[in-house]
Amino acid sequence: MADVVASWTSARADALRQALRMSNEAFAEHLGVAVRTVAYWRTRANIVPQPAIQETLDAALANAPESVRAQFFLLLEGEGRDESSSGPKVGGGGANYRTGEADENVRASHHEWLSVRRNLNQNRAELTQIVSRIYPEEMRLGQTGVLMPESWRLQTPIDLMSVELKWEESASQPPVAGQSAETARLRPLVSPGRQYTRYHRAMRDLDRPRLFENRLCYRLLNVDAEDVAASNRLTLSMTLGNMCYFDMIDVGEALAHETGLVGCPEGTVVPERLAWENLPFRRMVRDPFDLARYPLMLSVSTLTVRQSEAGTTFLLLRRNPAKVAIAGGMLSVFPTGVFQPASVVPAPHSPDFNLWHNVMREYSEEFLGNPEHDGDGPPIDYENEEPFRSLNLALQAGKIRVLCLGVGVDALNYVGDVFTVAVFDADIFDKIFDGMVEQNDEGDVVSSDDRQAFNFDGPTIERLLRTEPIAPSGAACLYLAWQHRDAIIGSQA
Repeated sequence: MADVVASWTSARADALRQALRMSNEAFAEHLGVAVRTVAYWRTRANIVPQPAIQETLDAALANAPESVRAQFFLLLEGEGRDESSSGPKVGGGGANYRTGEADENVRASHHEWLSVRRNLNQNRAELTQIVSRIYPEEMRLGQTGVLMPESWRLQTPIDLMSVELKWEESASQPPVAGQSAETARLRPLVSPGRQYTRYHRAMRDLDRPRLFENRLCYRLLNVDAEDVAASNRLTLSMTLGNMCYFDMIDVGEALAHETGLVGCPEGTVVPERLAWENLPFRRMVRDPFDLARYPLMLSVSTLTVRQSEAGTTFLLLRRNPAKVAIAGGMLSVFPTGVFQPASVVPAPHSPDFNLWHNVMREYSEEFLGNPEHDGDGPPIDYENEEPFRSLNLALQAGKIRVLCLGVGVDALNYVGDVFTVAVFDADIFDKIFDGMVEQNDEGDVVSSDDRQAFNFDGPTIERLLRTEPIAPSGAACLYLAWQHRDAIIGSQA
């Protein structure tokens, strides 16, 4: 039997699912596609998957055990396979795979790539700090690892609901997408003589976190912070368009990988190596604020503060590297999450195109452990569903204040963030989050040494920023919140 398939169809994709003995859900997670896509394949025999999915199927078959590949080809018996080639040629990409032991060069390439990923993740906080120093000092937000130009800075926090969101439907595709020659050394071999074409595909196959799906996201295109002297107020507007989560991985995690490859050889950080001349892909992107040049994914990070007569406190999350693609092992404020749609309704008319709604969804998922809204279903009823109803009512009653602290970019991987702080009256915090979880889909809730929440005071924040590995977005929230403590919580600070 010649192990050859001319091209992928939905029937052949389902044959691979059967050979792997996976459910629709498990196969979708294995490939990094939506469950509905796999379900659709099972009802339509001759659908031809998109080229990107064809390559995903290529890699899934290539990395499957020999017994699975043999079963896969047995399932295809009688389907009219093209037997013009002697090797197993599968999918539109035309990759060739051995049916026996993996090629030595491929194994070595995977080992090297994984070693760099491991060193990167173990030293992410330090590498972020070091690489941020190659940028002008006026761009850097203290020692947080976040870059923030003067035009994006707020002199005082503003109400999150006053931030204006604009929509650009037809934004042009950025020229930097992570497929250029500058990223060649960052992408391992997928088969003999052939590299992965995109970083996310290597990550999917070799170092896949639990949360790894190519969801639609909002891409940041422009930020405008303005001090309106006539009305004595600050305004902030952001223009957004569409992108996908893997667009960020292909650029952002490739930038991070390059930093780890250059700055952390053999697991030891060598700061002097992290210079522009040694970072060709970073030189290609260069300016993190040239938003037409690369896809900048936007997240929203929220420092959650509980205020009572006894004091003001906050909690942090330890991000689990087995669960998340970014900042694994680091502390972070929470909730924090990608700004993205939670339903099928397109922006700008979707109720999801709203920063406060995004924050509320993250509270529901990260504080209460509720299932994630994955973008496939109908719009959320933010006015009547819980916990959204209670959060909205508390906001309207002044029991919650949510402030925007500014917008910045992670120096390591060029991910954008809206930095916010939510101040809860103690009674409403305790009521809404009565069933708060100790673990969520991203990590573990942590507190101070005495097992109480961290005190919102100078010594605590200084200690955390100085001694703990904190995700840049979390560090920026703490740094900015303490800078603006009087505007946030007044004399109780």
